[in-house]
Amino acid sequence: MRSEDLSRYVVKHPASGIYRYYRRVPTEVAHLDKRTHIKQSLKTKSLKEALDKAQAVHDAAETFWRALLAGNDNVSAFARYESAVKLAQSLGFTYRPAVEVAALPLDELERRLAVVNENMDRSQIVVDAVAGTVDEPSPRLSNVWSLYERHNAAGLTGMSKNQMRKHKVSRERALRYAIDVMGDLELSAITRADVLKFREWWTSKIIGEGLTADSANRSFSDIMGMLTPIDGALHTNYHAVWEKARIKETNATKGGRRPPFPDQWITDKILTPGAMDMLDEDARLVVYAMVETGARLGEICNLRPQDIRLVGEVPHIEIAERADRRQKTEHSIRRVPLVGVSLWAMRQRPQGFGKYQDKSDSASALINKVMRNNGLMPSDDHTVYSLRHSFQDRIENAGCSDRMQADLMGHEFGRPRYGDGAEMKCRQQFLEGIVFAWPRSAGA
Repeated sequence: MRSEDLSRYVVKHPASGIYRYYRRVPTEVAHLDKRTHIKQSLKTKSLKEALDKAQAVHDAAETFWRALLAGNDNVSAFARYESAVKLAQSLGFTYRPAVEVAALPLDELERRLAVVNENMDRSQIVVDAVAGTVDEPSPRLSNVWSLYERHNAAGLTGMSKNQMRKHKVSRERALRYAIDVMGDLELSAITRADVLKFREWWTSKIIGEGLTADSANRSFSDIMGMLTPIDGALHTNYHAVWEKARIKETNATKGGRRPPFPDQWITDKILTPGAMDMLDEDARLVVYAMVETGARLGEICNLRPQDIRLVGEVPHIEIAERADRRQKTEHSIRRVPLVGVSLWAMRQRPQGFGKYQDKSDSASALINKVMRNNGLMPSDDHTVYSLRHSFQDRIENAGCSDRMQADLMGHEFGRPRYGDGAEMKCRQQFLEGIVFAWPRSAGA
């Protein structure tokens, strides 16, 4: 079927004012689907809400027709089951297995039987969808990523190529660990005992390798996060046995906060002329841009030209919402004034850091390695990310209000945000009051 404009099928009933999905069955599939039209009440008088609800009906119809055209013998178990679920929805029913259909209240059972009788000699797929006679598929752990990718397509939009790579690597690793411990079980066969066995394996791994509880809990979260949209699409409940499996953190297994760089260290080591010359210029400027902004390394690496505002009363960078890359959290979206070494650094790169666009992991690995090898880290626990913690400590120690701290750091604040919070000029004046002195300050 060719792509259609959904809105053309959403029409308002002239008497009730309630919208419905109304569409003629396409000619190319009319010989297989004997209905002349699809008519589905959307049960709302709001056009916006109707368009949202119509999407599920529209998708179900399209999936069903594609399955019809493919022929029953060529439709995989997953696709056939999904088609049955969506088709039942498009006909105004919830897909239920036959044994549950038989136990439904009489009025709904009669409605289903009427549809079954009407389509008995027309469309076996309609009969199966309404009567619940399509066998539930039996996916295994090894099928989870492909099912998740298929049924969570909307949820995966907005990631950059590298973000998507990391998202997939983390989840495939979690599945690989689970399969190594439990075997490639069918999802419906996994029991609570199997999940607890996996948790025990993680507990031993944490103790034996000195890992944090977060390492294990990320695996559980990743698996749960994939099973939830699969359950929503297939009307299954695979995620239930994985609930409350996370390992409780203790002082021994809790991930530590990265220590900040002492202020004197930043002045004497990092900002000393020539101290960072062993890095390439882009990497060096990324570090300088972090010093007075507290921004994450990835946020600096992925600034676009329009995010760098060097003209005006308050030069600043904007950690902006964007369609091609997700920020860490919704609270990360913010504007931070540029002062001191960070202002100078961004003036050198008004178009951003093309070399490290969507490659912040490479930048981080390089900077950490070079700084560590050249005595620029106070301890093994320090990383370039410690500059962010240094910035937070500096603004807090200087008496920065909780609200301004949240605005500058991109943290959640305990009450609604209005506009930019503290005015940009106020933020600029505050940061200028604690700026590091360095040889080019006068020219910054």
